[in-house]
Amino acid sequence: MRMATKPSAPRLTVKALAAMLQMPAYEQSRVLYDQKYPKQQPQSFRTPYYQKTLSGIRDYYRSGGNPHVLRSAQNDLQSIGNETRRANNLRVLENFMKSSQPKRILAPQPNRRYSATIGTVEVRLSPDLQALEKGAARIIYFNCRVAPITDEIAALTIEIASWVLVQNQLQIAVDQIEVVDLATGKVHRRKTVRPATIKAIRNNGRIIEALWSTV
Repeated sequence: MRMATKPSAPRLTVKALAAMLQMPAYEQSRVLYDQKYPKQQPQSFRTPYYQKTLSGIRDYYRSGGNPHVLRSAQNDLQSIGNETRRANNLRVLENFMKSSQPKRILAPQPNRRYSATIGTVEVRLSPDLQALEKGAARIIYFNCRVAPITDEIAALTIEIASWVLVQNQLQIAVDQIEVVDLATGKVHRRKTVRPATIKAIRNNGRIIEALWSTV
């Protein structure tokens, strides 16, 4: 079996870094392995596992809120061969349909990718949906997991995403970024970025650099 090519420098997503900031260093190696070898198996911090569902949600908003689009997406999910993956994707779509999210009028925009660096560590902003709502930009992450996202990890996700946007000199306020927890229907937002989070991002960058070559 051919081994995956090792990236020359650490790269991870905003969501992965948010989770890592809540972990002791010895547990962070698992997350880094998932990020370093993303094609090995479906992982918690990779959206491709739920890509068909997320595409259906984006198509729904793109249609202007046509309910037939969601029913069509449900039918499409039945074609997923892996039973567990099919069931998880259906669960997420059904949770979305039962939440308040379908009532929103969102105009999806190109899902631009941004990144920022801490030393040699690249942090990538890869939200699930970028849209306009009443003319204002929205950067949206969906929690697709069975377990609800904790308030702190949701807050860190928003704050780290804001930090990446600031590094790219984008005029998007922190309260325009949100984490929608499809396990509970709760929408997480922040009004400010805590200085402690910026400090933690920088400190954790050194830990990631040290661990990267060991995973």
